[in-house]
Amino acid sequence: MPSPSEVREVLSELAEPVVPAEGYEDRIMRRARRIRGRRRIVSGAAAVVCVAVLATMFRFVAVGPAPELAAVAPDGPFLGWGAVGDVDPGLVQEATEVWDRAGPHTGVRTLVATRDVQLRSVVVLQGYDSRGLPRLAFFTSDQSAADALRLRADRPAPDPVRTRVVSLVSPRLTGPTGTVSTDGWGSFAIVVAMPGVFALRLLNTTIDVQMFGNPDGPTSRLAVQNLPLAGTAQTTTIAGFIKADRPLARATKVFEVPGEGGAIGDVRAVPAEVVGRADQQLTVAFPKDRPVRLGQLAVVTEGLVGRVTTVDAARGEATIDLVTSASFTGTVYSNISNVPGTVRGTGGKLVMEDLPADGDLYGTNRILMPDPSQPNDQVGAITIGRATTDKPANATTVELTPTADLAHLENLSIMTPPTD
Repeated sequence: MPSPSEVREVLSELAEPVVPAEGYEDRIMRRARRIRGRRRIVSGAAAVVCVAVLATMFRFVAVGPAPELAAVAPDGPFLGWGAVGDVDPGLVQEATEVWDRAGPHTGVRTLVATRDVQLRSVVVLQGYDSRGLPRLAFFTSDQSAADALRLRADRPAPDPVRTRVVSLVSPRLTGPTGTVSTDGWGSFAIVVAMPGVFALRLLNTTIDVQMFGNPDGPTSRLAVQNLPLAGTAQTTTIAGFIKADRPLARATKVFEVPGEGGAIGDVRAVPAEVVGRADQQLTVAFPKDRPVRLGQLAVVTEGLVGRVTTVDAARGEATIDLVTSASFTGTVYSNISNVPGTVRGTGGKLVMEDLPADGDLYGTNRILMPDPSQPNDQVGAITIGRATTDKPANATTVELTPTADLAHLENLSIMTPPTD
């Protein structure tokens, strides 16, 4: 039997071939890192694939496509919608006769003909005028004349393919034609949507209330809603909903559009595009044939943007001083509480001053500015901002937060006096 010393010698000889050469450990570590890197790449790729598969499953299995309104075939150049309401033949006949006083109409079609609690009667007709042009007209009752129908608006017929809703928002839908209401809630919105819409929502930025039509009523795609006298088409937004095909959802919004104005006697909103900006001023382009003048107000749905300070009629351009500019001033009052004051831009901020020391003003209260194109301070007044904080006792100044997003404006409207 070999002695222990002989065994150690043999083992030493066997071990020599496997002694690591110089740098061997570094090569092993580099190889290990490469293997781990490849595994991370494979794992990451697998994760991406898994996420993509899950997203695809979520998109096509869990959610599915959003429901949409079914298309309604046009009736020639007219909306091919069925009539809403009782469609009283007497109302339709009376409205047609009123319409014909401005010239004969042919091919008359009814969109709305119904009795209403607030306006007594509401009729919306389509038809060809004496020149053969397709028109759309709104009629409501004159409560001062034994509920006789009066023509409130007569406009070109809308695109019968793309239109989903038509509306009229105005403070001149009661009394004689063109006469503004004296009721503090005397503005009205008449809204009729295409078949398939089962609920309508109205938002107006002079108040903090969402107004819904009756989704369970037989005329759910028709809404007749009164608004504060300051409410106009330019500060109104209309959304339409359809019943969803998913059990967890009550309704799905399928459109949200601005209100439409243009009743006889209403101010006219001139559309303008922002083409330049310099500190606290905007340069806007507008149609050259529109009566834009100094001092007129520029608005968006959310509220007041500023005031026209220069006009280049030949170029169809105007300069707007923002409400936060140091040159902007004006008289204002608080909504509901009617606390008077003045506003002044500071070159970046907006403050309300000259407040009665004993007047109450609270944070988020809306502050309105009268529109000089309107007949009085209440009609069509525009929200300029909200009080940033509660007014301290005996204070006469409070800072306002503008309601319009002044930094990201692309389009606006300039409010001009009526032309008819």
